[in-house]
Amino acid sequence: MTELKLPELGEGIESGTVINIMVKVGDMVTMEQSLMEVETDKVVVEVPSDAEGLVAEILVSTGEQVSQGTPIIRLEDGEAKEAIRQEPSEVLAGEPATVTLVKEPEAKMEVVKKSTGKVTVSEVKLPSLGEGIEKGTIIAIHVAEGDTIVAEQTLMEVETDKVVVEVPADFGGEITKVLVNIGDEVSEGTPIVKVSSGASEVSEEESIVPVTEERLVEVKEVAKTEIPAKTKIPMPQTNNVKRNGRFRASPLAKKIAREIGIDIATMPITSGSNRISVKDVKNYAKSLNQNRVSSGVSMTMATLPDLSKWGNIRSEAMTGIMQATSKNMSTSWSNIPHAWLQEKVDITYLEQKRQAHKGAFKEKGSSLTITGILVKVIAKALEDFPIFNASIDTRNSAIVYKDYINVGVAVDSDRGLMVPVLKNANEKSITDISYELGSLAEKVKSKKIAMDELDGGTFTISNLGGIGTSAIFPLVSFPQVAILGVAGSQMEAVHIDGQFQPRLMMPLTIGFDHRIINGADAARFIKHVKTLLEDWFMWNL
Repeated sequence: MTELKLPELGEGIESGTVINIMVKVGDMVTMEQSLMEVETDKVVVEVPSDAEGLVAEILVSTGEQVSQGTPIIRLEDGEAKEAIRQEPSEVLAGEPATVTLVKEPEAKMEVVKKSTGKVTVSEVKLPSLGEGIEKGTIIAIHVAEGDTIVAEQTLMEVETDKVVVEVPADFGGEITKVLVNIGDEVSEGTPIVKVSSGASEVSEEESIVPVTEERLVEVKEVAKTEIPAKTKIPMPQTNNVKRNGRFRASPLAKKIAREIGIDIATMPITSGSNRISVKDVKNYAKSLNQNRVSSGVSMTMATLPDLSKWGNIRSEAMTGIMQATSKNMSTSWSNIPHAWLQEKVDITYLEQKRQAHKGAFKEKGSSLTITGILVKVIAKALEDFPIFNASIDTRNSAIVYKDYINVGVAVDSDRGLMVPVLKNANEKSITDISYELGSLAEKVKSKKIAMDELDGGTFTISNLGGIGTSAIFPLVSFPQVAILGVAGSQMEAVHIDGQFQPRLMMPLTIGFDHRIINGADAARFIKHVKTLLEDWFMWNL
């Protein structure tokens, strides 16, 4: 028997909600076959199988919140001679469950049905809306009393402080009552609809199991205490014990701990295993913040005065995305002491060369854009100025340098601003960068971006040149220490060789963490970027 567990969902993602189970008991699965879909607060992740075999038991259900390491499915060897079918719902209810032993010499599939003789009315509750999201507001209801629905059909839409979430049905049936209204504020576990499932006379619960052509053999009844549907693993006591330099930890946990300055060799394990997980690192970091004596800038909620004293006013509720943006920007501003420097770059020749090469790139299925060129140039500049690719470890008073350069590019979408990341950008050609950048932007707009394509950035570019702004002062995204802002290029009169000439000038702004980057370093960096754009790139296209 093989127990499959939920793998890591992505950097910084602790949990998700099962929204679709793609296999059933009795199915034969192969390596890498998709088992289920799990929705995080950013993307929907397909969970693949890392083993082959026959599905003997599904350990989770639609709507359930799961995290890394959660057991999801048990598989039997595809060559096994016996398979066990059990009724987990009855076991959970504390009633005896019939276990049927079936033999499969010819692996013939047959439907096994159980008559209940009654209609079941179930209360559907709101599932988890995403990591760290406690509540939301119902903005649309897509069903009415008397409607017949099927599993995974969208029931309603709930707006959170990050996204609009479509709430699916866990199972099919007839809507007997809608328990909420548009505008209601709801949280995980709130009853939303009642659904009648099953026929009026006899409802049948069926599953596909391998059987012999001759017969099914009923074995015995098993009490709840013998075969529980799920077992919660007790949380172990945490111990701050130095492991003499040898310990087990996931690569992602080590990476995050290194970036935020935690000594992973001395931190406690709280995730119920002998291996340090991302959750362990995050919990430990949170506890350090909670225990730290308050110092520096403190964020207080300002009270709005009575503005109606001076005339009529109207109030509109902030959308969920507005609230999330407000929170994230406040966090960035309060934790990173920002400073900015500006420079203008003469891209007259660069733009001429870009126009001359556009056709060749288009034939290869990509576009040669200013943003793509900036990614290539910034990757080179970060090699020359590694401090701009670093992170600050305030706890240990150290600077953490990274041997990889991952450039994030801000992309606007109907869901809000997202930042896909080009990994190892310094090792890629401008052709590769242009193609990958176009692919990532399309995935963002079509909502098909994967979690690992949004993680791991070491530097960010925010290009608003297409909108035509004259200047931009972007905020650095923690744990990064710098960001490049790009405004709209304009023709300007530039004094060259004793006369004014029309030149295409592009404004750049470097925003940086003033704790580890001083003004002189920032000036040298932005001047270096200017030189690369005006000279170096021209010879490396």
